[in-house]
Amino acid sequence: MLWRHYPDKASLDAQFTLDGIADLPGTMQRRLDMSAAARAAVPHRLKVPYGERPEATMDLFLPPESGTPAPVLVFIHGGFWRSLDAATFSFVGGAFAPAGALVAVLDYPLIPQVRMADIVAHIRAAVTWLTRHAHLHGGDPGRVHVAGHSAGGHLTALCLDQAWQREADLPPRCIRGGLSISGVFELEPLRLSAQQETLGFTADEAALWSPQRHIPQEAAPLIVAVGGAETQEFIDQSLDFAASWSSASHDTQVHVVAGANHIDILTGALARHGAPLHTAILKQMWLVDVP
Repeated sequence: MLWRHYPDKASLDAQFTLDGIADLPGTMQRRLDMSAAARAAVPHRLKVPYGERPEATMDLFLPPESGTPAPVLVFIHGGFWRSLDAATFSFVGGAFAPAGALVAVLDYPLIPQVRMADIVAHIRAAVTWLTRHAHLHGGDPGRVHVAGHSAGGHLTALCLDQAWQREADLPPRCIRGGLSISGVFELEPLRLSAQQETLGFTADEAALWSPQRHIPQEAAPLIVAVGGAETQEFIDQSLDFAASWSSASHDTQVHVVAGANHIDILTGALARHGAPLHTAILKQMWLVDVP
């Protein structure tokens, strides 16, 4: 077997494609329409810099004014670390800022201009920036939650280890929780697939940056979500990672969203008011009553 139960490259390639999604152009357009609506409806500040590179910016969606600092929700987009941008995912701000969160949708430099180590460093720099500046935008720097989708789900997992947070001199336990949606937690199958042609991961990179191989001793609670209609490798990686996180005695929730594919798990579950996944992250941020 080439990987897991996949006998050859073609069968593994099929696990990392969106070709099986019905009406993919329409699904993508709905995402863009929702983001445009969010920017029209929610107070925001675009392209706020957190680093020196032009890509090192975040779009901030502001919570309603109140006398209490809001929890901060950091959202990391996917795109196999090589495509997409924050503007595509403004709808996350539209889903959570009105509910009482300061939402930071991140941009970051992409492969092939940088390597994975640079991307991870930028995500951590963005979180660090928020712990120092969130109060200027209505946020509580001691109540940071990190969420991400696909490649962003992978980067979310790498954010939750408290070891790097201590090294960065962040406030103790300021990252209160995470949400990894349809993440890639083991990079080796990507090296064996057609994705390698553009990603170019080395064996050392795959080993160093696979969260499945580096479950931290101390970490924040994590929600792991995946669509029930996604390819089997995405489902298996999510369930395997959640099991490893739980085995390390970390607080873990698993959401397998019935019928959801790799794209509409965001628009139809994360961003839909009343959906269990939407409610789960609100509860994690203490924005709704927790039973």
